[in-house]
Amino acid sequence: MGGKIGIFGGSFNPIHIGHLHLAESARVQFDMERVIFIPTGMNPFKYKEKQRNDISERKSRYEMVCLATKSNPYFEVSPIEINRVGKTYTIDTIRKVKESYPDKELYFIAGADIIFSITKWRKIDEVFRQTAFIVAERPGYPNAKLRWTIARLKHRYQARIYLMMLSGMDITSTDIRKRIKAGKSVRYLIPDEVNAYIQDKHLYR
Repeated sequence: MGGKIGIFGGSFNPIHIGHLHLAESARVQFDMERVIFIPTGMNPFKYKEKQRNDISERKSRYEMVCLATKSNPYFEVSPIEINRVGKTYTIDTIRKVKESYPDKELYFIAGADIIFSITKWRKIDEVFRQTAFIVAERPGYPNAKLRWTIARLKHRYQARIYLMMLSGMDITSTDIRKRIKAGKSVRYLIPDEVNAYIQDKHLYR
């Protein structure tokens, strides 16, 4: 019966307020039925990082996303990448979501940084055919370069890419981890439930 579904993939290591703000803003602005958060499994571009054990266990990341999103009835969390063995590719995830929602229009929600390397994704032609992209501008990325890159992708792949202005939420998971390791407060940067989970599991120490 038509409708739009958002796909929001990421390491979420840990999930923070910026992620939630981005997902909710995209849902409202693009009139989506729901947004599916999909914590990454073995990200092929972070394989070496994973080998250094810099990414917390998949189960912890998944559980933190569940805690952070449980109060929003329009959010759900999928374990399809967490449960997948080996490297996980976005095209496989998109195919799975499409199987579950064959009559829905898919929108992949992402930060602007991915646009500059997206052509390295596996089967990028099919990715652009299967889903539109909502790209949020983040501080620190030159707008002219971003718009030029989007225009090039639209021309080459007939990609459907929509730029979404997102008011200043320059929070990163990397900074969150550094703050926790240094013993600094992360209150109001991540949901209280996620903060309690991190403290209980002694993550990022």
